Amino acid sequence: MRILGIDTSGKTASVAILDTEKKILLGEHSIYTARTHSQVIMPICKDLLSACNMTVQDVDGFAVSVGPGSYTGLRIGIAAVQGMAMVNQTPCAGVSTLAALASRAGGGNILALIHAREDLFYYGIYDFSNRIIPAGTLANHAEILEILESYAGHMTLTGDGAELFMQNYAEMIPDALEVSFVPAVLRLQSAAGICTCAEYVGFGTPADLTANYLQAVQIQKKKGEK
Repeated sequence: MRILGIDTSGKTASVAILDTEKKILLGEHSIYTARTHSQVIMPICKDLLSACNMTVQDVDGFAVSVGPGSYTGLRIGIAAVQGMAMVNQTPCAGVSTLAALASRAGGGNILALIHAREDLFYYGIYDFSNRIIPAGTLANHAEILEILESYAGHMTLTGDGAELFMQNYAEMIPDALEVSFVPAVLRLQSAAGICTCAEYVGFGTPADLTANYLQAVQIQKKKGEK
């Protein structure tokens, strides 16, 4: 199966194509850009398909980051995938940004962190020895540290919020937990991770794709509590 994945959830606009049968990443093109993703994502898709001697019709499945991330960025990525997939009703997979980040961090327990605001982080803890891929959630530093109390051994940190989290709260990390970072170049969003996780989450129709902002869900919850 040849999967074309897109990630526009952060400052990186990224497209990748994975051949799952050969277990080869056929190509990836990522740009750290200040321009809106709507200006660059489709040209990147066309260029990468051309470089891989493929057309949209050769894609067996599409995958896209559905959150957390930039409200506008997520909508651009989802719309791009739906536009390409609806022509032939090609199957689509919506992938957690956090899970995609974690998939590039190796084995063991992986904590993916994206800074939301102040002491709030989007986070998810992953272990790819099983096929359960949680979407992640929004929490403050105290809530995350409390969750970490139930872990021992080694934890790998990734995501653009990982360094900030450790700078502010390293002294509060449980003594039983040893932490390390993935290299900085692997902490930003990448479509390769989106393609990898697509096999875990499964495929549906283009119309099934919907953004999971997480932060909006949290805000609604707080309003309902008042």
